[in-house]
Amino acid sequence: MFNFNEKVVLETEQSGLDIIKKVEQLVDHICQEGYGNLFFVGIGGTFAYAKQAESIVKCQSTLNLHVENAADLIALGNYHLTDKTIVIIESKSGDTPEIVKAVDYVHTLGAKVIGYIGNSESILCKKVDHVIHGNSGPYYFWLSVALRFMYHHGEFGDYHDLMQEIQHLPSTLLNVQKHADLGCEDYAEKYKDAPIQYFIGSGNLEGWAYCYAMCILEEMQWMRTKFVSGADFFHGTLEVIDRDTCVILFKGEDNARSIMDRVHNFVEKVSANVTVFDTKDYAMDKINEKYRGLLSPFVMRAICQRISVHLEHKRRHPLDIRRYYRCLDY
Repeated sequence: MFNFNEKVVLETEQSGLDIIKKVEQLVDHICQEGYGNLFFVGIGGTFAYAKQAESIVKCQSTLNLHVENAADLIALGNYHLTDKTIVIIESKSGDTPEIVKAVDYVHTLGAKVIGYIGNSESILCKKVDHVIHGNSGPYYFWLSVALRFMYHHGEFGDYHDLMQEIQHLPSTLLNVQKHADLGCEDYAEKYKDAPIQYFIGSGNLEGWAYCYAMCILEEMQWMRTKFVSGADFFHGTLEVIDRDTCVILFKGEDNARSIMDRVHNFVEKVSANVTVFDTKDYAMDKINEKYRGLLSPFVMRAICQRISVHLEHKRRHPLDIRRYYRCLDY
């Protein structure tokens, strides 16, 4: 496999698992002290991760949770945000401007902030009330935060069982990448120069489809994409799909799969350029079947990591090069 390091993959996933105990200790402490409600606040990719966690909570919990784009929160506010609120944020750099401003804003209202921060010397590490260091395990962070609060709320009784099961994720996701590689390379070769690509996802993969289209392909590869939710697809986007339109479907195994099946059935009749990445195609031998839907974002992210490797090579465009982001003042 091209540019593939098994040791790095396993270590990266394990570092994600390693933060779970820290999350548990922190959430346990907050629940013991008491709180009013929860706000997940992000921007770009971190907003997408927060939305994935929200998709779990809203389907399985009565937690009082609000998910906000940081820029919107600063500009518009939210009357549900009070001095009893716990705000959860993430920033790999530790200085994301909108997140820094959002933390300052919520502090003026007396809210407390949990931060998952990559740079231990950053400004956000100094500003948040509770910090967890790390930058390679955002899925593990958001999933464990959401489920631990749910557990203390008397919900998701499978919490401890799931936490045992996901100890197998590093080796599982390593095998997913191996299995997915040829299909990812084929996609990258066919569509590396496509004029525009439509990415469609639903349920707990809606956030990842949005994130991969915008934060990876647009930002890191300068490719023109459009994200569309599977639920909205038939209310506008279907009319611009024709024989030559490039359509990518992210299909998971939660209850939103029926939405994606409907989209899939339609686009296969209309377009000759449909690519389907389906988590159901990948083995998770050591993980209980009932958790597959919950863990679909982990699998899809592993698949997309191989897509990114091949696009970077075939387009001769390193993922870390930007034209404007953090290069110009705006």
